[in-house]
Amino acid sequence: MKGNTQKLSIRLLKHGLAPKDGLRDGVELDAWDKLEGALIALETMGGNPPKWSKFLELSDEQKKKLYNNTAYGLVFVQAAGRWFAVSFGMGHVKLDPAKFEQDFGLRVVLNSVDPNQLKSADVRTPDENTLSRRSQTSRGSDQTAFLIDVERDIVRGLAGTPKDKTFASRVAGTDALSMDRKMTVADLSTACAEAYSVYQKEDYKEHFAWIDQIKHVRENELIEKLNAEAVACIDGAVKGGDPEGLHLAFPVIYDPEKSNQLRYKGFRSSQIYPDLDLSGYLEALQERGKTDYGLDDFNGHTVHEVDDEGRDCGGKWKISECLVCEVEIDGRTYVLSGGRWYEVESDLAKQVQEFFDKLDRYDLPEAKAEENEQKYNARLKIEEPDLLCLDAQLVKPTGSATTIEICDFLSKDNRLIHVKDKTSSSRLSHLFNQGTVSGRVLILDGPCRDKTREKVGVIQAETGQTGFETIICADGEDFRPQDFTVVYAVIGTGDSPKLPFFSMITLRQAARELKALGYSYEFAWIKKPAAVGVKKKKATKSDEVSEVIEETLDA
Repeated sequence: MKGNTQKLSIRLLKHGLAPKDGLRDGVELDAWDKLEGALIALETMGGNPPKWSKFLELSDEQKKKLYNNTAYGLVFVQAAGRWFAVSFGMGHVKLDPAKFEQDFGLRVVLNSVDPNQLKSADVRTPDENTLSRRSQTSRGSDQTAFLIDVERDIVRGLAGTPKDKTFASRVAGTDALSMDRKMTVADLSTACAEAYSVYQKEDYKEHFAWIDQIKHVRENELIEKLNAEAVACIDGAVKGGDPEGLHLAFPVIYDPEKSNQLRYKGFRSSQIYPDLDLSGYLEALQERGKTDYGLDDFNGHTVHEVDDEGRDCGGKWKISECLVCEVEIDGRTYVLSGGRWYEVESDLAKQVQEFFDKLDRYDLPEAKAEENEQKYNARLKIEEPDLLCLDAQLVKPTGSATTIEICDFLSKDNRLIHVKDKTSSSRLSHLFNQGTVSGRVLILDGPCRDKTREKVGVIQAETGQTGFETIICADGEDFRPQDFTVVYAVIGTGDSPKLPFFSMITLRQAARELKALGYSYEFAWIKKPAAVGVKKKKATKSDEVSEVIEETLDA
């Protein structure tokens, strides 16, 4: 192929749109005589001194020596019956991302790349605290090198070497396709046509079929429909309907040991709550006389960490960022988590739900309305003599820099019971991880078993309980995981157990690991009455004025 190697950045315009539809305001296209029917936009952005010149207090004369100028080019090429935007320099910032096909570049890479010659992966794990990471290897590798969890992770971008070197010498893709290709300007239409041909293939299903299991929804029209569904669900709950499938969870990893309380804002609520919970939010809405719920409420209401007097003392988050919601549209399952919507492949959704429904159950006493995990465990420590409480009894595994809890309760029938309150994925992830880590330590670390036995002895002396000292064998003895059952217990409101979708996936993974280690496993749903405000006062006129001022400042 003639020409030099050129780096291209190609985007595919959505069906039915013209090039002008894909541009941001202020960009003009002209006919380009190099390719039939092509359009081009060329401009230089900038022309002003950089911002740091003000910080340095430079004189006007000095500033004249400093100018930020960035050239950009955009070429719209029609090939294979579709329009493509090829950007140069900073040209991509002049495009409207919503008007282009999402994952075009990623799909081209998946269909063209040598699966053993991947060099980079951009991965996102959706959850209340969405984890994004980029992994790179020093040489071409297969996908296992990037530690991609095929049931939880969303791959947003890949880079590697294509199988067909005449197509490109390097490909990388997200929404845009980046490729290095030996070519001349006359080959631009051919390059776009070939990229589109690769995009339409399904070769990726041989090595990357799991990519379709969970996809980030980015089409504005669909997002609007999904948000409307979420609002309708909350509106139904406000009107007294069943809030099944709705949860509030922190969009960040939240420390459950914090003593801060919470207050819902945006509608002059005066109540303070001990924890983030949908029932508390609904109660606060009812206290202010809300009888219906709309999109403005969904986007405008916030939750704040507050002190005992209701004053802000920590983080704040939008309700739309905290809501965990699962809805179905046209037979497809969608999950709202951390402020983003995700589409779940139907077979995966069915498999995960069936696993959860078939889990063996274990019965534990119900929690009281005012109890969190710590208070619940403290009560059971007194009321349940057949359960030895090891909550907060930390031991350090051999060679480890951190301490762990072996379990919250040890039962006389060899159950290792782990308890967490609320259906927050960040806490539940910790719960499920706690069970597998503890399980491995008990098998592999005899000295740590001895430390645990010492803790058991101290607690028995304190409580007067007996019969627990021999359940966990000493160092040097054969620990038999097949004799033990790990119980994951979740404190939550509602008569039937309901976990966020990604939490069920994490639970399934933990169960698989426990089974591989030799343990049995069970799930316990600890029913808890709906939360009520722990502090309530009648809102005065001055309170309302103060609240308006606060919310104005927050906005």
